[in-house]
Amino acid sequence: MPDEITITPKSEPAPTTAPENQTASSGRVQLTNLCALGLGVSFFLPWAHFFFGTPSGFDLQKLGGEQRLLWLIPIFSAITIFAGVTKRSQKIIGQLTGALPFCVGAYWYNKFGSDLTRILMYGAFLSLIFGTALFILPRKSK
Repeated sequence: MPDEITITPKSEPAPTTAPENQTASSGRVQLTNLCALGLGVSFFLPWAHFFFGTPSGFDLQKLGGEQRLLWLIPIFSAITIFAGVTKRSQKIIGQLTGALPFCVGAYWYNKFGSDLTRILMYGAFLSLIFGTALFILPRKSK
């Protein structure tokens, strides 16, 4: 008497992520959001010291011309925060946001030369610090 043999496929367990990985990833997203917020706020702080005053990034963009591109800093900061809040990847947008203060610095260095370090104020330095963090932090996130 032949016995019937039934073969059932072995079900694969669903891949789970360790709670510590989720916590680290969540902490990195929050830190990236905080740095993007800091970069957005530093846009409104004094960036340079000229003979006529201490303009912020907001004041400088009012000069027109290529200075209007400074609006990319708060816009990209908001997009980076939005990506973090909606649980989307911040890898590319975070790095672009972090690179913006360095692009502005390179443009100004081309315009002012070595005098640039004497005219920069804390708003510009903070934007460079937050930009560095935004350039590095999203690289390590998943």
